Amino acid sequence: MAIIQQLPAFQNQNVVATGVATLLVPKWNNTLTRIVMDLGGTTFTKAMITDIKVKIGVRTVYNCTGTVLDTINQYKGIYNSANQLTIDFTERDAPSIEGKEIGGYDMSALPDQIKVEVTITGATAPTLAANAFLTAPQGQAGALVHKLLYFPSSTTVAGKYPVNFNPMGALIKRIHHFYAGATWAGNADGNINRVEVKKNGITVVDMTDHVRRFVQNEYRKVPQAGHYVTDFIVDNNQSSMLVTKDAASFECNTYLTAGDTISTYVEMLDLPYNA
Repeated sequence: MAIIQQLPAFQNQNVVATGVATLLVPKWNNTLTRIVMDLGGTTFTKAMITDIKVKIGVRTVYNCTGTVLDTINQYKGIYNSANQLTIDFTERDAPSIEGKEIGGYDMSALPDQIKVEVTITGATAPTLAANAFLTAPQGQAGALVHKLLYFPSSTTVAGKYPVNFNPMGALIKRIHHFYAGATWAGNADGNINRVEVKKNGITVVDMTDHVRRFVQNEYRKVPQAGHYVTDFIVDNNQSSMLVTKDAASFECNTYLTAGDTISTYVEMLDLPYNA
């Protein structure tokens, strides 16, 4: 069973209507697997969290907005509540303990402290607290950790559009594309109607929007509006992650029916200090 520990208060002077609230996670001799944030005050919603960064020392390893994180969590079937928001470094539905907990941050093996930065915009008298879920130390210096990294892009025309990012040898769990154009409905595709992923020139995924949603529903995922997910571990088996260590070339190609702004977030397992 995990230890659930209330984290120290966010710096109170920064939990304000508009500002950056910061939290240093105590360097316990444990593995950090989840952080559950508790939003309160007069008016403070997840949409008012315009940036979340988790850092190891000065290195950002997790970066998204409150809305993006909420959407990703709902896709995974994590319970949705108006006042709580979970940063999960694990795979809750993996079929084994090792599969569930790989990706947690073993603070006993990290030389630097973990810091959480939450940017608040437009709230009224907000409050913010957090709880940490902890397990035993993994006992492996340099163990792989769960990262969520952000890559913005845009195109003014329809058709094939490559989203460029370098996985730097990481193991890719999921690639999340958020888009502003027409979303899917029923059996119809959204503006991102197809995604193709190639490694070393070989196609490893090529799926239309309506088919990928069917498959994800088969595995009890919950597709979300304006959100196209290429999920390499849709069956919750982390051994299916896309290996990029041997990738001499890597492509992620989106196909659009109209120009759009795309925000891409890549979930991966990676070495803590890999660039």
